Amino acid sequence: MANSLEEFKQKVKESNDIVSVVSKYVTLNRKGKTWWANCPFHYEKTPSFAVNEQEQYYHCFGCGVSGDIFNFVQHLESCEFMDALKILADNAGLKIPEFGSDIKNEALKKEKEQLYNVLRDAALYYYHNLNLPQAEPAIKYIQKRKLNNDAVKAFAIGYSLGWNEVIDYLKKKGYSLDIMQKAGIVEQKDGRYYDVYAKRLIFPLINTNDNVVGFSARILDDGNYAKYRNTAETPVFEKNNMVYGLNLVKKLKRTEALNEIIIVEGQIDVISLYRNGVKNAVACLGTALTPNHAKQLKRYCDKVVVCFDGDGAGKKATLRSLDILVGAGLDVYVLNMPVGIDPDEYVLKFGADEYLKLISNAKYWVEYLIGEYASQFNLSKAEGRSNFVITALNVIKKLPSLSEQNVYLEMVKSLTNISMDVLRRDLEDIDNAKATKETVSDQSENALSTTRENAYVKAVKFVMAALLHKKDYATMQSDIKENLLDSDIQKIYEYIETCKQNGTKPVISHLFDMFDVENNPVINDIINYNFTQANDNEVGFNDCVKVLVVSGLNIKQTELHNKFNETKDLSERREITKQLSQVVKKLNDIKNKK
Repeated sequence: MANSLEEFKQKVKESNDIVSVVSKYVTLNRKGKTWWANCPFHYEKTPSFAVNEQEQYYHCFGCGVSGDIFNFVQHLESCEFMDALKILADNAGLKIPEFGSDIKNEALKKEKEQLYNVLRDAALYYYHNLNLPQAEPAIKYIQKRKLNNDAVKAFAIGYSLGWNEVIDYLKKKGYSLDIMQKAGIVEQKDGRYYDVYAKRLIFPLINTNDNVVGFSARILDDGNYAKYRNTAETPVFEKNNMVYGLNLVKKLKRTEALNEIIIVEGQIDVISLYRNGVKNAVACLGTALTPNHAKQLKRYCDKVVVCFDGDGAGKKATLRSLDILVGAGLDVYVLNMPVGIDPDEYVLKFGADEYLKLISNAKYWVEYLIGEYASQFNLSKAEGRSNFVITALNVIKKLPSLSEQNVYLEMVKSLTNISMDVLRRDLEDIDNAKATKETVSDQSENALSTTRENAYVKAVKFVMAALLHKKDYATMQSDIKENLLDSDIQKIYEYIETCKQNGTKPVISHLFDMFDVENNPVINDIINYNFTQANDNEVGFNDCVKVLVVSGLNIKQTELHNKFNETKDLSERREITKQLSQVVKKLNDIKNKK
């Protein structure tokens, strides 16, 4: 009998073959050692969803998703891990035991279930209120915005009749005031509970698992209240994780090709666009876009179009969001709406086709920023041109390839009449200046997270992939382990090392137990590494090991030099000198082997 949740999880995994599990949802066809199907997570006509029976994991070469049986069931059933565990345990004829150490987790799970239930029932109550005569203010607003029944139903828009009605309804359903308050539906003042969204139009906040997690509510009169009232943070709702409308984008992706996601400012923009046939828009509920928002968007599409209002606030919000979106590895385009009109108003006035024409002409983020900065400086004066060039080059240097950089250097040249040779030299100077300012610790911490993939990152991916995929030419070496700069990659190496010591082979699907692979692009790339004929051999492996080791030693050398300069203690300096000589000797040994 399993003594822990982790042990039982492994027992369930061993008792369920991934091909059998996936076959219950999609039709698989075998070609060689791999099973193929049309991906159930996005629309496609040609199968790109591959199931590896030997390693017990799946990967879609179209949308990039990977996972084990638990990830698959969670996504397809839109459920949490414990629900997926139960489905798979039942499938294998196993009964989930009670784990003493997991009592607290079980209590939290039950509380979350209660919160989801009360929020769902409150949302249904608000929605059905639209059928009542008392909902006339809401109906007038919906008609004014030209929202049809399909849009109202898709977003479950509702109305709060007053201060106590939802409380009475939920009490009859068996919910306590305490759970209503924890869900953010009611608050208490002077010993009395009241509906925090009283007499407002209700927009349920629905996550990508189709759970209602909170509400955004809009006033319909001219009272002295904030226009919108959003649910406060609760055990099931974090505003920094909530992307409004992403649940419907997820559904859309399963039925048709999703080429881009449009990011707008508010939920009315999302709903109005949806009502007019533009169903790939989302919003961040008036809060600044966060890295968590960007990660969620990246799961569904590589390209995003930022479409905020054209006023000053909209431009500021656009500028704030670009670094985050680009940093998440997204292809980012920007459409600034004409001043004084938002997407909702534009699509109502000119129609969806005209709006989509604007979207198709959105500017790539680099072109947008250069244009914005050009408008901020006086390019007719030398000082203005100089400041503009520095600012623009700091944007261009983020691009990974010289060909891309040249495209935008030409743009800067046309605006300033400065020659390409001068601009290229200035760009190199900026890169060199940045390199001298970076500390060794920064290099170590960011070695694997940089969006501009360098030789070291490529070497790490290939070496670790070769070891994980059990290539005949891949050998365990102490130098590899010593020069892995990322703790997660070290953990993978140690897992492979432990397997070798125990006389077993590493199983790739185990990495899905160890890491959140979906949100770790480097580990995802290692798992799904595309070996080519050119590098899939002993020579390629040894070359990459050399790159990996030399990079690690160079960083250690720089780090030791910095420590030597920082300390005045003679004994410490002697020890650092000893370590430096060892590092230098290793580097010389590698150099002499050429």
